[in-house]
This record gives sequence, structure tokens and C-alpha cells, in this order.
Amino acid sequence: MSPPSRDQLLKTANLFLEAFNEFTPESVVRHRSPACLHRLLPDTLRSPPQTNADHASFIGALRPIMPVFKLQIVEGTEPIVDDVSRKVVLHLKSHSSTVVGLYENEYVWTLTLSQDGTSVDDVAEFADSLYTTEWLPKLKKAAEEAAAKKQ
Repeated sequence: MSPPSRDQLLKTANLFLEAFNEFTPESVVRHRSPACLHRLLPDTLRSPPQTNADHASFIGALRPIMPVFKLQIVEGTEPIVDDVSRKVVLHLKSHSSTVVGLYENEYVWTLTLSQDGTSVDDVAEFADSLYTTEWLPKLKKAAEEAAAKKQ
């Protein structure tokens, strides 16, 4: 089987990004393979890999405090595509108005796509670790408070 084309890999990466920007538990996993793992890196962030169910649940917990979350490719950059290894590397920025303030972060996501290039098998998300370390406790506390209000 020949590897998927560059165009196919970019198409899937763009569909994945568009679905992620819908920011619902269902949309963020729509273009992932059943065994896909989402890994938040570097390891100093101490975040275990997330299955599709884990990641959908995580997004579901964030939605009450972060109802809109948008990722976009950083202006002036282009995706890096390796059609042999089926990888697409994206330099991204996020933007979200949250209940605890404006959230804007920067990432490099390496997507490993399936053999046919139509779904994502792995997401390696390198986040700005300083910013993420400062924000995760705020977001976690706000999510816990929102969940407590529902009960």
C-alpha cells in the first residue's frame, strides 16, 4: 500500500482542526481513529495520554467555563507534511474567553495519520509549558466550581 498523498494528509488535518474548533466532546474526536491517543507535552506538564473517551470527557468538563475555543495556524507558517511517516506538524495559537479571563496559548501539534490518511492515530501536543502551568490550576478550579453548581 502506498502512503497517502500530501493532499490527503492536509485534508484530514484541516478537517480535524475544523472539528476541534467546534469544541464539543463529539467534534474533537470526530476525525480520530478508535485507538487515537492525545498526548500533552512536555512531560513536565504531568498529563497522562488521553484516549478518545478521556479527551471528549475533558472537553465536556471545560465547556461550561470555556464555551468557545479556537485554534488557528500561526500567521506566516505552513503545515509541515511527511507523507512517508504520515505526519502533519502544525504551529498553532489558541484563543478563548473563559470565566477566569482571556486564554491564549501557543502549540506545536504533530498529528500522525492512519495508513489511508483519513483519520488521526496520534496527537502529540507541545504546549507553552509556562503558560499552561499557570493556567491549568485556574481552569481546573473553575471547572470544579461549575460542576458543583450543576449538582
